[in-house]
Amino acid sequence: MRALFIPLLTLSASAPSAWKVEWTADIEAGIARAEAEGRVIVLALGVVEEARSEAHLKEIYGDRKLSAYFDESVNIPAWAFEVDEEKALPRFGDLEPSDHLNNLAVIMERWLQPNAEGVVALPQHVWLSPKGEVLLSCTYEVEMEEFAWCFDEALRRAEVEDRPALVKGAHPPRRLLLGEVYRLIDGDKLGRGMKPAELEVLLDEVKKRMLTERDRGDVIQIIFTDEDDGVEYLTQQFGLWELGGPAIAPIIDGTFELIGLTASKKYLECLEKFSTHNRASLRMRVAVAYEQIGDPDGLSEVKKALKKEKDDEVRAEWVRALGACGQGDKSTSKTLVRLAEKEKYDRVRRNAILALGHVLPEEGALEALMSIASEGEGDDRYAAVLALALGRAEEGRGVMERMKEAEQDEELLKLLDRSLSVLDGGNLNELQSSFKLISESELDRWRLFFVPVPEGFGADEGR
Repeated sequence: MRALFIPLLTLSASAPSAWKVEWTADIEAGIARAEAEGRVIVLALGVVEEARSEAHLKEIYGDRKLSAYFDESVNIPAWAFEVDEEKALPRFGDLEPSDHLNNLAVIMERWLQPNAEGVVALPQHVWLSPKGEVLLSCTYEVEMEEFAWCFDEALRRAEVEDRPALVKGAHPPRRLLLGEVYRLIDGDKLGRGMKPAELEVLLDEVKKRMLTERDRGDVIQIIFTDEDDGVEYLTQQFGLWELGGPAIAPIIDGTFELIGLTASKKYLECLEKFSTHNRASLRMRVAVAYEQIGDPDGLSEVKKALKKEKDDEVRAEWVRALGACGQGDKSTSKTLVRLAEKEKYDRVRRNAILALGHVLPEEGALEALMSIASEGEGDDRYAAVLALALGRAEEGRGVMERMKEAEQDEELLKLLDRSLSVLDGGNLNELQSSFKLISESELDRWRLFFVPVPEGFGADEGR
């Protein structure tokens, strides 16, 4: 027994201790501590029983890979809930429901910008400097590798030199705003996806009638809700809409644009059903939706769709989707490098170059982009510079600066300045028009080129 007991003691002593985020209950005390100790502040906002918020509990706050970051910061949670949901409120250390409500009230007053209805986007993370200045923010979904990138960037912007080692595969998220926070468009009364009970009520209601253009707001809300029941219902509806023929085609196309703009990765199964549709306009929008969602779970289907695609105009959209779903993947990088170097159709080639920006920080993609930027021809050089900015590749700064010294093309010089400003901490929306010009794509990617105050959308649509 003694022989068995000693190894067990040794194993127990060497096992890693449990790790949990240290949460701050009193926001005023947390702010004071951050300033006194020179710590970055993390504001973690969520909603009880909302799928995107609930996912963060395990995927972000429970991931030990992020422990070194959270240990560097003052972490202040502020979750919204209804009175009858207090028992379901996730426990953040010793925080009480009243702490969440107080923190949320202070955060909304000082840093966020509620719309006319007094609503803010949830879930959301905001990083503040030790003095309470907004460093960056990210709304709705965020993966662990994206969260790590945000944390590192926040520490860099706060001029923290001794930063934790960056986790493998860290990369910028969608819906990223540097130095700013997002303001919902007026008319949005939720600012979030529906909870399961709310979705059930809405689905029971809409199932009693045929959907029309008047139901657009409800369709948008269902798309934005990260629940399987909504995905299943709308996928069935899209099939029924197909029976309406050419007159309904623009409505279907527009709805798939909304999927790219707002949906979670649960809608990948819906996109898969339409990836080989006989209408090119819809296949384009499916490809752009894959790009904007940008999840590796979509990579296999995007590869198959690109291989089958015969229309070069649609291929140009699929290669962008390939890069987004293959972030960090060597095989994807090799495919895109080959297209970037040897594809004869200009539009496909340039979009393959742009797509390499999604694959960063993969080494092959970085090497190819710096080579094309330095030695490429014509608009290919523009595309490579934009791709380096898209991936926020600091390694490309030297190439861009050397290009500026020798360049005579005034337009390229302007593009280099704007791209360098992105590397300095600017937002990607400053480059959106350049991406559209070089890619020759008529379709917007608002999720990638996220703006702090959306314009030109109806209520709920600006997400």
